[in-house]
Amino acid sequence: MWNELERKKKDKYKILITNFASLSEAFSQKAETEDGKEIIETVAPIVNSKFQETAFQRAFGALGEDIANTSYDASLKLDDKHKYLVGIKSFGIHSGDQKIAQFKANSEADGWNVTLAKVKENALVIDSKERADIENEPLYRDVALKIAKLRNERIASSKEQIKGFDANDVNVEAVYHVLMPSKKGEKPQINVGETDYLPIDVENLTILGSTGLKTPTNFKFTDGQHNYKYTAADSQLLMTFNNREIVVETWDVEYVADAFSFFENLHENFEIGALAANEPAIIQETVSWMIADENGYVEENSGFNGFDGATKLGKKDEYRENRIAKFENEYTEYMSNEDMSFIVAHLNDILLNEWRSIEDKRQMKRLRAELMELVESLGNKEIENAVSKLVYRPASEMYIPIPDSRKFHNEHPDFFGKNIGTFMDGTSKLALSKSERSFRLEFLPSGDAITAYINQDNGKSIQSTQNQGILGEWILRGVFQLAKREPLTGKRLDELGINAIRLKKFSDHARGIGLEFTWIDVSNPPSDAIGWVSRLSRENIVSGASYDLTRKGTIMPLVAEHDTQKYDTSGHE
Repeated sequence: MWNELERKKKDKYKILITNFASLSEAFSQKAETEDGKEIIETVAPIVNSKFQETAFQRAFGALGEDIANTSYDASLKLDDKHKYLVGIKSFGIHSGDQKIAQFKANSEADGWNVTLAKVKENALVIDSKERADIENEPLYRDVALKIAKLRNERIASSKEQIKGFDANDVNVEAVYHVLMPSKKGEKPQINVGETDYLPIDVENLTILGSTGLKTPTNFKFTDGQHNYKYTAADSQLLMTFNNREIVVETWDVEYVADAFSFFENLHENFEIGALAANEPAIIQETVSWMIADENGYVEENSGFNGFDGATKLGKKDEYRENRIAKFENEYTEYMSNEDMSFIVAHLNDILLNEWRSIEDKRQMKRLRAELMELVESLGNKEIENAVSKLVYRPASEMYIPIPDSRKFHNEHPDFFGKNIGTFMDGTSKLALSKSERSFRLEFLPSGDAITAYINQDNGKSIQSTQNQGILGEWILRGVFQLAKREPLTGKRLDELGINAIRLKKFSDHARGIGLEFTWIDVSNPPSDAIGWVSRLSRENIVSGASYDLTRKGTIMPLVAEHDTQKYDTSGHE
């Protein structure tokens, strides 16, 4: 990536970083010997990670990423066909392995601790690291494969988000961009490094063994591309960056002669706040919400799981009965009488009964699963497709649900556009026509856009006016990495580190609304949050309690501060 960036932009980035680092001496302390004499020693250049991210975005026109499932901090578009996801890091040139991901909730939910307990047990009775590593190799491999699966799905999801739904020929690459300052006492320099941000190659995975006989639950492995280390206590994945080998450019840092004088006189040389005051705001308003409910469950049969609901076949004039009879007539010669009787009986149950309650609908799905299991065993794709069309909705049918939608629209009737969130008096029906409540919806960070509209009772859904299947295919199969007809669950959200949606209303109203998938820290939700997480935040403030998501996804109060565990599947630095 670095070699593809414009020299002018790289020079701007260099100036921003080295100018900041030139003030490092203002933040250092002089060392003292035992006799009280001060030692004047060259300090290490300071690279502030947050400033680094902002400087990178400003210099290269990159977009900041707010996705917690990876260490991606920015996305960069070189042209319409070539995009980069960038993990931005800073650490000393002499530093060792660096954290790249964390799997705390996943390791607890999937029982990695049970596997690693067996590892520890084996190591206790074997007095040789080499023999313990051989004994534990299958156990290490089991955990490493689980790590690889989650990491690879997170990477694939992030790439789909920047690629977008209308970009089959867009090439998305991922890299780590790192700044590595020299250490104290050395010539002040900042080394620019770059290395590939790759999925783990499970076909070439080799276990390298534990980090030591006394630390058997910490182990190393490689896939031939990168070397990794997993530490069980904090469920962290670290990677070897081979610091010296990845350097692509080195910058000398000249320290300001008197850093304190610079700060003392800064107000005389620059009108503080002038730039911010004159810069037009890009985002006018934002709103965010959790995808799952307070119990960690994603709504069944609707919303993102709309495809999993009951079929929408018409009922008028015995349409469903006629479709069942037509199927029996067309395919009776392709199977045994017993199989046909089974299929017809299940079709009658599924299509001719009312399934109203949640439990009723779950029973319908159980019958549908039994039916499809037999149909698939016949090995006839034509029959399988015919039955699927009778009992399923389209596999990519979905809409984006808005929580507490009536309350939100009442408080923000113009969020999506003038009067879009208004209702007919005394009803739950939206006042404007479909065309009048349509707006441009831009998916961030890809930049792809569709015409969407607010729909359903109380304006609870955001739907595409067209290309519904394309949108569903991209979100369900791409962003959430789901198999065909696989429901979205709280567990899947945990695995990917995506648990929320944020909408951004642009100041340029012609641009419409931006949407991004993100992560909300339940114990500290953002100020723009709506739905149950915002109510939890208010209750938290009143009671002074802390909250955590347990393995089952249920919100539980924590009785003491020292018991608090961060619900962090992200690995976001």
